[in-house]
Amino acid sequence: MIHVSALGGGRARLVTGFDGPVAEVAEELARLAADEVPSVAAIAGRCVGPAFELALACDLRLAADSAIVSADGVVDVTGCARRLARLLGEARAKDLLLTGRAVGAAEALRLGVVTRVVPAAGLDAEARAAAELIGAGAPLAVRAARHAIARVRDLTPARALAEEHDHVRRLIQTRDHTTAVAAFLAQRPATFTGE
Repeated sequence: MIHVSALGGGRARLVTGFDGPVAEVAEELARLAADEVPSVAAIAGRCVGPAFELALACDLRLAADSAIVSADGVVDVTGCARRLARLLGEARAKDLLLTGRAVGAAEALRLGVVTRVVPAAGLDAEARAAAELIGAGAPLAVRAARHAIARVRDLTPARALAEEHDHVRRLIQTRDHTTAVAAFLAQRPATFTGE
C-alpha cells in the first residue's frame, strides 16, 4: 500500500510502500507530477513495474541495502523511458527497460537509479530526515532549484544562465531571502515562510 506523508511543514513528501495496485500508483504519479512539493522515496524491498515508475518520479530515492528495482512490467513505458534516460543516459535506460532485469541496491546506486543506499534498519529514519531537511529549506529556492534541474538538459548554456539570473532576481526580492540574510548575520537558523 502506497503511503505519502507530508513532512517539513508540508514542504516535502515521504513516499513509502511501493507495492500498491496499478491504479493507486497511477493516481500518485499524477499527483507527484502536478505537485510542486519535493518527494523522497523510501524503497524497502522489491520495487518493480508501476512501483518503479513511481519511485523514478520522486526527487530523491533512498533504498535499503536489500532493495531490488526493476522496470519489468512498467505500465507507462514512455514516461518511464523519459525518466530513466534523463537519470541514467540512453544506454543504461535501454539496458533496464529492454531487459527488465532486476538490480540490487548497490548496482542501482552505481547506475544512478537511486540517490542513496542505507542499511535496511535505518531506511525510514534516513528518508524522513532527508524529507525534513528539504522541508526546512527556503520553499521558493527549493522550487526554483527543482524547476532548473528539470529544465537544464533542454537549455543552451546561454539560456540556462539567463534563467539562473531570472531565478536569482526573483528570489532576492522575497521575504525568505531577507530572513535568510538576517539569520546568517545573527548566526541563527532561519525560519522560512515561502513568501
